[in-house]
Amino acid sequence: MIGLGAVSLSACSSDTPAAPATTSTTTSTLPATTTSTSTTSTTTTTSTTSTTTTTIAPTLADIDDITEVAIDRPLEIGRSVLGQPIEVIRRGDPDGVRVLVVGVIHGDESAGLAIIDELERLDLPGDVELWLVPSMNPDGERSVRRHNANGVDLNRNFPQNWAPLAQPGDWQYGGPDAASEPETRAVVDLGERIQPHLVLWYHQDLNRINPAGGFSGQVRNRYAELTDLPIVEVTGGTYTGTASQWSRTVLDDPGTGFTVELGPTLTPEQARAHAEAVVAVSIEIIAPEVLDRD
Repeated sequence: MIGLGAVSLSACSSDTPAAPATTSTTTSTLPATTTSTSTTSTTTTTSTTSTTTTTIAPTLADIDDITEVAIDRPLEIGRSVLGQPIEVIRRGDPDGVRVLVVGVIHGDESAGLAIIDELERLDLPGDVELWLVPSMNPDGERSVRRHNANGVDLNRNFPQNWAPLAQPGDWQYGGPDAASEPETRAVVDLGERIQPHLVLWYHQDLNRINPAGGFSGQVRNRYAELTDLPIVEVTGGTYTGTASQWSRTVLDDPGTGFTVELGPTLTPEQARAHAEAVVAVSIEIIAPEVLDRD
């Protein structure tokens, strides 16, 4: 190692020369030894595989027998054009009068949802089984428009008495073919599977029920009496491929299906009255005709 000796500086005047500096040098002859230690670190990584099992809820297509449909649990019966689920809720007595109720078919006529809500909460007597479809047009309901996402009036798209009607953009456009729309096919499949005794469709806002004779007239007249709706003919459209016409083709005889035209608004009290009327006409008029209770 090379070192520096001490250096001594003496103060001097300007006329006295400074003493010369003396440098002392020391030389070391020992070699420098450097030791390097290398450490190897080993890291062990353990990989864990996690398996997640997803349970997929059944749909109507997965069920062979409708008696297997769970009570009070939504069941998917199909999907809308935009992929939203269309569901049915089964309630009540499995051996009772089968009643199919559709709350919304036109997306801008959603008052029927309040009646479905009441029917979901209502304490049901024996002899009544409800199949509740809150909305068969969730795309139209979301955008608050009459048609589905393809611009089709679903109440002109059912296979019974279907005919080409209007053009895309028209309020009554019935679609390119009978039951061309997935929403229509979902409800058709449901109706064919359960074969109800009564089918009700809620619309707005003419505030009436169309007249009819015979057994259907008895049911309509009693429903109108219980809900303060007048029995007045529904006019103003071309009625090909309508839901109510189709529903009468899948009924368990005797039975009936018809449209209830609500008013522009529906109070909670009115919604409750309609829900109770659904049950009342089923018990009073339909049950004595279709149920064997020996």
